[in-house]
Amino acid sequence: MSAAKRQAKHPGKGTQILSKEMASSLNISSFLDWWGQGLLGCLPRRVRQWFWRETTSVVLEPQGSGVRVQRERGESRENLGFYEGAGQWDNLLEEDTVLVFRLPPGQVLSKSLVLPSAAEENLRQVLAFEMERHTPFAVNQVYYDFAIRKRNLATRQIVVSLIVVPRRILDEWLERLSHWGLQPAVVDVAGADREHTNLLPEEKRSSKARPLPRLNMGLGLALILLLAAAILLPLWQARTVVIELMPRVAAAQQKAESVMAIRQQLEKVVEASAFLGKEKHAYPSAVELLYELTHILPDNVWLQQLTFSRGRAELDIRGEAAEASALIALLEVSPYFQSVQFRSPVTTNARTGRDRFHITAQIPKLEEELPSP
Repeated sequence: MSAAKRQAKHPGKGTQILSKEMASSLNISSFLDWWGQGLLGCLPRRVRQWFWRETTSVVLEPQGSGVRVQRERGESRENLGFYEGAGQWDNLLEEDTVLVFRLPPGQVLSKSLVLPSAAEENLRQVLAFEMERHTPFAVNQVYYDFAIRKRNLATRQIVVSLIVVPRRILDEWLERLSHWGLQPAVVDVAGADREHTNLLPEEKRSSKARPLPRLNMGLGLALILLLAAAILLPLWQARTVVIELMPRVAAAQQKAESVMAIRQQLEKVVEASAFLGKEKHAYPSAVELLYELTHILPDNVWLQQLTFSRGRAELDIRGEAAEASALIALLEVSPYFQSVQFRSPVTTNARTGRDRFHITAQIPKLEEELPSP
């Protein structure tokens, strides 16, 4: 099992995450390709030819029922005319010549997508799964290719350029080219960054699909290896130091997170306890209310039901009295009650001749300590 696969099985470990990101960012092949082309681009053309053999491409661009043909070699372009099925190609398709079919931008869909870095390992499958989300096509309706344009280690994201062409368009042209005896090795798009994209189906690709320019064996290869070693050695040493420190950093971070979690739990418990204690003592107790009622209500009052709702801070009493209308004034005098009112109209008990009442009162919060009963 490779190191990359072992890391993929344990993405939660700090050292493995760092290793995977650094492995992606320091891809040797991609780095040397980019760095080598940049270095040689700074050299004079004559000197560059000693190290670099440029690939010759014959490019076919659709025009009406035929194709416009041109030869490309490095930065030079040579127009070879128009072709619609008649003529010989032997003098054009020399050895090491790559046949390229170049679609116009209007026949393809190009999108720039931002995806998690974890998607890079199976990027083609991820794009196939997400095709209908980002394009108006199903994956079986298109040919597509992609290129990673940027890697952001800080946000753990990659910027991907997705290029899509409907199958019916490309299949029609490939069939026409095949009828003419032509089999392109590459299908790209005019005006786009074509260096790393090829819309040709995998089963139709050949080994000549845009080969990388070959360095002259000897001096060029030695120069690149020496310069690459000079650049990569400090990075490798720094990577080793970082990997050694990561377990300590992860352990310290885990301890800090545990302490913070315990502290937050304690703060919540203290806050909840203080709130409950405050609410408990914010209103008079049931014993205090009952004691107050026994002192302010006359002896000729009978209580049939008494309910104290702490949540609504409300007292509800039912009973009979000789004169129920006098009870409102008696209750309002007490500091324990306010907003005293009849819940329902007073009625008369036909058997006893006494008033039946149903009274509610609001229980105010205690602003200061009331005398104990």
